[in-house]
Amino acid sequence: MDGWQAEYKSKPAAQNNAAPGLAFFHIPVPEFSYFDESNRVGVRQDPISSSLWNSGFFSSMLDDGDVKAAFVGHDHLNDFCGELEGLSLCYGGGFGYHAYGLAGWSRRARIIVASLGKENDGTWGGVNEIRTWKRLDDNVFSTINQEVLWST
Repeated sequence: MDGWQAEYKSKPAAQNNAAPGLAFFHIPVPEFSYFDESNRVGVRQDPISSSLWNSGFFSSMLDDGDVKAAFVGHDHLNDFCGELEGLSLCYGGGFGYHAYGLAGWSRRARIIVASLGKENDGTWGGVNEIRTWKRLDDNVFSTINQEVLWST
């Protein structure tokens, strides 16, 4: 273990009352390769292009305890979500027309919604649920793969 990893992991764990966190980064962590057809929602049409060296970033997100879902891009023909050790790992899906695609596969964008609860006095409370789905750029802007990533 190098010094950076040890230093990062030595940070105190998140408070129990911390808001659920979402992480966004471009290159998938190696743990994305743990998913197959039996434990994911969506498709995998590209190899997982993560680093061959595991930095421990996934473990650090677990240790901190507040990150509930992580979202990546990079592999434009992957659009799946899977859950590993209570943390959802999701691809955004290929959206832009300037990047490579696949004939007959509609471009798509992942939508993420964090729903807030209401307190007894009518004020907004904390996050109750994090949901996601994909919107396709087809002739009716279809919605596919709706799922709840986290809820209280």
